Amino acid sequence: MADQPPRVQVLLATWNGAAHLGEQLASLAAQQGVEWSLLWRDDGSTDATIAILEQFAAANPGRVQRLADPAGRMGAGASFMALLAAAEPGGLHAFMDQDDVWLPAKLARAAAQIGAAPMAVCTRLSLVDPELRPLGLSPLPGREPGFATLLAHNIAAGCTLVMNEPARRLALAAPMPEGDLHDWWSVLLITGCGGRLIFDPEPSVLYRQHATNVVGGASRFRQRAARAFGRGATGFLLPLARHMRALDLAPLTPGARRVLAELEGLRDPRPWRRLGAMRRAGLAHHARAAQWLLRAWVLAQALPSDDGQGTGPGL
Repeated sequence: MADQPPRVQVLLATWNGAAHLGEQLASLAAQQGVEWSLLWRDDGSTDATIAILEQFAAANPGRVQRLADPAGRMGAGASFMALLAAAEPGGLHAFMDQDDVWLPAKLARAAAQIGAAPMAVCTRLSLVDPELRPLGLSPLPGREPGFATLLAHNIAAGCTLVMNEPARRLALAAPMPEGDLHDWWSVLLITGCGGRLIFDPEPSVLYRQHATNVVGGASRFRQRAARAFGRGATGFLLPLARHMRALDLAPLTPGARRVLAELEGLRDPRPWRRLGAMRRAGLAHHARAAQWLLRAWVLAQALPSDDGQGTGPGL
């Protein structure tokens, strides 16, 4: 008897995505080597988004289900986390944005890298313009992703993220901070609670860049540097403080607890003490060239309280 193809439930959050949704759904239907299903939630669209999804469901009977509860406007991150919580247990789970195009082997390639232990795979992005013309590739990380480095900088674009059932349970182990990003929070919990994140350098998604991207990407060093400088020290330290507080409720490993304990030293008023705490915790940017900027911000400012609004995308 031949092996059954991997089973993947795709989780799609939509909001006024009619312009590009048809292409994304077509790329889902074209996935090779897996048995896929789709669970989707709409965040209050006023365009043809829901009609497009209903047509897709009719063309793929038994494969498409709508999550109607919770209803109302939640925002992208909370909508994706509601989908993850409602996902069918077992198999694999993949976040999907409404405006990209998946490459045909996206899900099968991720499935081939995931074992039985808690594990997630993310990939590089192929950046394209609204007409899918190439703009370049997202950068490769210079370090292996782990809990401490992910606290500094998220490399897991949600549209590339595929996780197994044990990792899904870890990603739901503590409430996400209000206004946070589902991909960043998921990989912090997965790696902090004993799971593993794999970064695959092979792009899996045509990541469409347009005026209404929630986050967007940058392929050139100058663009990425401009973004980092624009956020400043507070733009890096405030999300870190909010994540640290929220992670206190998670069933972290002893190693992850030690990381958070060391990072409390970033509240010290003495800059050199803060730099030592950063080093002991292993807090490091995935791009080695950006590590000097992270150090400069830690020297310039102590870790603030987490009373600010939202978390933003970090460094």
